[in-house]
Parts: sequence; structure tokens; C-alpha cells
Amino acid sequence: MEWKFDEQEMFRLAGDAWKNGLPILGMPSGAGLPNAGFSIWPFALLYGINPTPLFMAMGVQWLNVFALALMLFCALRYEEPVKTKILWGLATYAVSLMPVLFSRKIWAQDLMPVFIALMWWGYLYRNKWYALVITGIFCAFAGQLHLSGFFYAAGFLLTMFIFKQVGRKQWLWIFMGVIPASLPGIPWVMAVLNGGGGISHFSNILKLEFWLRLLTDTPGFNMHYFAAGEWKTFMAFPSGIYLPLLLANGISGLFMLGIFKSIKTGFSDLKPSQPIGFLLFAFVIIPGILITLSGIPVRSHYMIGALPVASIVFTIIVTRSFKYGKQFTVTLQLIFTVLFLFFIHRSDILRGDYGKPYRKQGNVILENHSNSLPPQDPD
Repeated sequence: MEWKFDEQEMFRLAGDAWKNGLPILGMPSGAGLPNAGFSIWPFALLYGINPTPLFMAMGVQWLNVFALALMLFCALRYEEPVKTKILWGLATYAVSLMPVLFSRKIWAQDLMPVFIALMWWGYLYRNKWYALVITGIFCAFAGQLHLSGFFYAAGFLLTMFIFKQVGRKQWLWIFMGVIPASLPGIPWVMAVLNGGGGISHFSNILKLEFWLRLLTDTPGFNMHYFAAGEWKTFMAFPSGIYLPLLLANGISGLFMLGIFKSIKTGFSDLKPSQPIGFLLFAFVIIPGILITLSGIPVRSHYMIGALPVASIVFTIIVTRSFKYGKQFTVTLQLIFTVLFLFFIHRSDILRGDYGKPYRKQGNVILENHSNSLPPQDPD
């Protein structure tokens, strides 16, 4: 597991919250603003159960397992062939490197899949008042968990509004959840307004980072994020065989072939009037437009909320390359991910965001962070 400044600081803040009360502000974000205090609350609960870094990382893992299980539950609510397409997409998501690594990290945004899954569940059960209230609650808390959550909640709500998925009474139930869940964030909003800051810039709009990261992060190939200085070594792993490079090229080739075939056959199953198309607009396209127009720099951890649905669409496109494209892709990605986990296990330090693995740091003094690595890529 990762154990550098960000993880150590979250562990420390969780301990402070458990002992001294829930905070108003959380860790600083990469956008130049602090996250809300709610971003620490789940970790404070984990700290109260078992105050160890390993248990906290395991808590994040199990919450991500819960999110995946809830997504599978949602997928089973659809009719064929939509159900099978979503299930294979979630299988791809479950073994892709980026989601696997994010699910093992003591970081607030790594819990975003839980919020995405609950919004999806609330949408499917929108004829139930309690599901709409729960949806509203988690939409409000998503932005307080991490700044990217605002864009995913907004994209989800805007998609329902634009395509008229709920009526006036249903909107009332949603806001019955949004309003009380927003109250804990008011002191945080006031602190942000008074503090100023932020690094939004027009040039970031032109970079189209969200859309470029979709191409690299969805299949899990963004090695620069986790191991910027080690990617050449890993691509040759093990011992100059270059197996990861062959796997990456194989998956990329299937995807490009699927794109060419999709251009010929069309993308009718991805229209917003279709089930998968709705998810694509709600959790990828509209959030992507909003986050791009915001002008903030888009880090890979801002993509966590988009990866489940992006993986579903990625798998659909790859499947068009040949009959067994989905099975082949899941297998290749699984091997790629397992290879990287072995690579981490044998490495003393990964020059990039990952840093020095926890097990390689010897006796860790939790109360003293003077020797911690500086944050490589702030939240």
C-alpha cells in the first residue's frame, strides 16, 4: 500500500477527528481549495474501529468492493443484451489497473465509486420516495467528499433533468435529501469564500485533460501517474520480456479496431435514450464538459467517478473488434494489473505518485511526519 505524505496526513486527520470532533475543513485539493471536512469523516469512523493504517486501507478496499457489488446489483436489473454488456464492462473495471490501485489508497476520492453506485441505484429505483431521498443525500455529500464529486453529482442531476427522467414530485424528494445533507458543508463554503485561492485558468480548458485521461486511465495505462520514473522498467518486466508492453499494445489495438467498426455501425446503443447511454451522459460526458469548462487542472484522481461507466463503454467498443473481444480484454487487463502489483512488491521505491511502499518503510512512527515524502500530486 502507498504510505507517503497524503496517506499519513489523512491517517493523522482521521485520528484527530475521532479524538477531538469532526472538522470543518479537510486536506488541500489540487485545485487550490481545501476539501470539506466530510472528506475525513469516513476515515475517522475507520480509525475508531481499528486505528491502524493497514485497517484503514482495507476499509477503503471493502467499500470499493461494496460499490462494485451494488453496481452488479444495478446491472442485473436491466434486460438483455444491456445486462450482459454492463456486466462485462464492470468485469473490465474490476481488473483495470487504475481502479485497483485507487481502491487500495487512504484517500477521500477513492470512496467516490460508492457514491456513483448509490446514485445509479437511486436512479433505477426512482419510483420509490426513499431511494430519491438517499440519492439526494449522496449527491450532496459527493461534493463534500471531494471536489470532483460536485461535477459527477451535477452531471447526474442535469442528465435526469435534461432527459426528463423524473417528475416534479420526484425532484421534491431528491431535494428533501440534498438540503439536510448540504448543511454540514455550509461552514466549509464560507471558509472557502473567505479564503479565496483556486487555480482555475482558461488554458486548462484548451488542454482537454479529462478527455485525454479517458483514453489512458480507463484501460489503466497511465503509468506516468503512479510510477513516472519506472514505466520503462515496468514495460520490460519481467527481465526484458516486455510482457506489459505487449499487453498494452494488444488492448489498444482491439480498442482502435472497435472504434473503426463503431464508426461504420454507429453508436445507437450509447444514445442518452438508451440505458447505457444515460449512464454515459450522467457520469462521463456531462461531468467531463463541466469539469473542462471549470478551467481546473484535471488529475487522474478526478477521473475515479467516471471510470466505472467509461469501462463499460470501453468494453462495448472493444467487443466490436471481434466476437470474444470482451473476454480477451478482461484477461489481458487482469494480467497487466497482476504484473504491476508484483512489480510494486519487488520495488524499493516507485518514482512517481506511488512512492515507497508501506512494507518497505520499516518501523513507521505514526505521530511524527517530519521524514514523510512530500506530496507528489496534491488531492
